[in-house]
Amino acid sequence: MPYPLWSAFRPALSTCRIAVLALLSATAMLTPSATAQQFRAVWADSFSVGFKSTSEINALVSRMVAGRYNVIIAEVLAYHDTTGGGHGAYWNSSIVPKALDISGGIDPLATLISVAHANNIEVHAWIVPWRVSNSWPPSGNALLAANPQWLMVPLASLGSGPATIGGHYTLDPGSPDAQEYLISIIRELVTNYAIDGVNLDYIRYIQTDAGYPSNSSYARSGLKRWQTITGNMTVPPVSGNASWNDFRRRGIDEFVRRARAEIPSIANPRQPLRLTADLICFGNAPANFTSSDAYNLFSNWQMWMQRGWLDAGIPMNYKREHVSNEATWYRNWVNAAINWRYDRHMFTGQGAYLNTKQNSVTQIAYALNAGANGAVTFAYDATADENTNGTPEADWNWYVDSPSFFSAPDVFSAPVPPTPPMPWRNPATATEGTVWGRIVNGTTGQPVDNASVQVGGLTAVNTDGNGFYVVTLVPATAGGTAYNVVANAAGCTQVTVSNVIAVAGGITRRDVTVCPLVPIAGDMNLDGDVNSADLNLYYFCLRGPNITFAPGNICLRGDFNTDNDVDMADTAEFQLAY
Repeated sequence: MPYPLWSAFRPALSTCRIAVLALLSATAMLTPSATAQQFRAVWADSFSVGFKSTSEINALVSRMVAGRYNVIIAEVLAYHDTTGGGHGAYWNSSIVPKALDISGGIDPLATLISVAHANNIEVHAWIVPWRVSNSWPPSGNALLAANPQWLMVPLASLGSGPATIGGHYTLDPGSPDAQEYLISIIRELVTNYAIDGVNLDYIRYIQTDAGYPSNSSYARSGLKRWQTITGNMTVPPVSGNASWNDFRRRGIDEFVRRARAEIPSIANPRQPLRLTADLICFGNAPANFTSSDAYNLFSNWQMWMQRGWLDAGIPMNYKREHVSNEATWYRNWVNAAINWRYDRHMFTGQGAYLNTKQNSVTQIAYALNAGANGAVTFAYDATADENTNGTPEADWNWYVDSPSFFSAPDVFSAPVPPTPPMPWRNPATATEGTVWGRIVNGTTGQPVDNASVQVGGLTAVNTDGNGFYVVTLVPATAGGTAYNVVANAAGCTQVTVSNVIAVAGGITRRDVTVCPLVPIAGDMNLDGDVNSADLNLYYFCLRGPNITFAPGNICLRGDFNTDNDVDMADTAEFQLAY
């Protein structure tokens, strides 16, 4: 029977078939050997139906069961304000204002997790970090409204206050304050929700004339950091300055690298959580990544894969199959991305909204046959040949899991598999670990920007503006491998910390203090003076001869003659200091 006639019967059969498939899928998940592991995901954006009410969530999960998907990537943060649908947090956040187009007073992320997990479907929290709002101040977000200096602007608007980039008010990737704000959002999601992963989108610049501060006197802007680090106090042009271009990439890099360390460091019942990013791949794939649009928009995702900062990349390979050159570009990008995945995973993003169902399935089949570890459909709410203005199509789910009926390649016809394991995160199979931490100046108490940190004989890395370093791909065994961590900061003596244990599949935090504070004689509380507060502490510690203190005890600050006790011999010296 031809497809158009058959489709007329689908609405009546859909409910029954979804129920049967749900049962079959649940059974299949108990037998992983039934098929190879595969990441079968859909992006569900915040501007359409999907997860804003219980009924939407039930429909979303039912359709994913019918299509034999195993992952929902839900856009829980597209904008950091509440002006318009799709703006705000789709979870109960103490940081970002909650979206206003949620029905029934639900916590959308919590509800989606509950329903999806009951059907053996993972939920990944999809966030757009840098994009704040389309108007200023951002409605509902008092923190960002009070800190416009965290924004970047085009060069033409440098120092003139908030200005849009591509129509959006956008955070400065090079600002340590903006980075910390965004990391706090990731920490909140991972701490409070049993998500299975974090998906980063728009991890790039929108236009190349951006990256300049809205407030030219703001000392923690990306531009000020670049000037301090390089010693070049000029304002670089939008292009042609390799150092400035590299630093704009560095701001994006620092955020991805920090997320890589923070996420596995937080207790979550679904660990190991998967960190993914949506990667741009405009036009045709270049022979050299540094010639790509991604690199020119300061998104160095080849390096993120190579250094293991991402668990998987998702190239947004949105090409029209019916346009011959785009069909070729699609295949070239699939092959290039797989070549640039290194020892991690690559899931191909496929633009169903640009293609007929048959062409979408053809593209997915090509990617899987080429060796991609999975495929992600964009988007839940539409495919091109029957796009009903944001209404999800049940027909797509029938098509993607039964393509042979329609003379298309088989893609999701096999039972639902588990998602691919991450051997680099499993102590039983991993051969590497991660060492990270914070470098702090002991004299000032402030984190050190651009300190050099080396773990063993590996290549040294530099700290970000919040003082954090992250070293990945550290050779390690499950029982742990010891390394020296060497920190160098301008104006400070080199510090070496011995016996830092890297664990295969694990993450080790080791903070380091450089330029340790040299206390003033008698300054018991280390506040830079000797006064009555110090006198009170000294009297507390005045225990007499032969009552010794353990190394590091605060009372040893009153041990002037270094015999490990505080007695009358020390009191004479304290009186002089006082």
